[in-house]
Amino acid sequence: MGWIIDLFASGGMGAVIGLAGSWLTKREDRKKAELDLQRDIEIGKLRLQEITAESEHELAMADKEMARAEVEGNIAIESAEIDAFTESLKAQAKSTGIVFVDAVRGMMRPLITVFLLGLSTWLAVTVHTLVGGLETISKVELFDLYEIIIQQIIFLTVTAVTWWFGSRPGKSVTAK
Repeated sequence: MGWIIDLFASGGMGAVIGLAGSWLTKREDRKKAELDLQRDIEIGKLRLQEITAESEHELAMADKEMARAEVEGNIAIESAEIDAFTESLKAQAKSTGIVFVDAVRGMMRPLITVFLLGLSTWLAVTVHTLVGGLETISKVELFDLYEIIIQQIIFLTVTAVTWWFGSRPGKSVTAK
């Protein structure tokens, strides 16, 4: 039994126990380093997500500011255009004091309208006569022509109504 005590009390056994303790300490240090590294990686990922979210938020806010500035700019442009149109209407409504000039200016739209209607009618009758009438055109071509005519009638109607009623001076213009 003494030899067992001598064995455990010997320098060799001390070296073995010291090595085992050193190995266990190093293993624990490596585990701790791995855990620290893993923690640092997770903190880095969280920080990256935070920075990404902040960046996306800042970009969204910048986009909203740009959109807002664009809308405000468009409103300013439209307001300036409306002011210019209003001034134009005021200038048109003013009488020159010369009866002939005022009469000619007042008759320009009706004269241009009558001229264009007459020209269109003459052109349609001339082409109709030259091609030998509608009987010479296929049903498919007639349908296409009919569709174009309907579209043009709607366009001309909307244009005329908008022009005539849109260009009438309002009460505030005529009262001045």
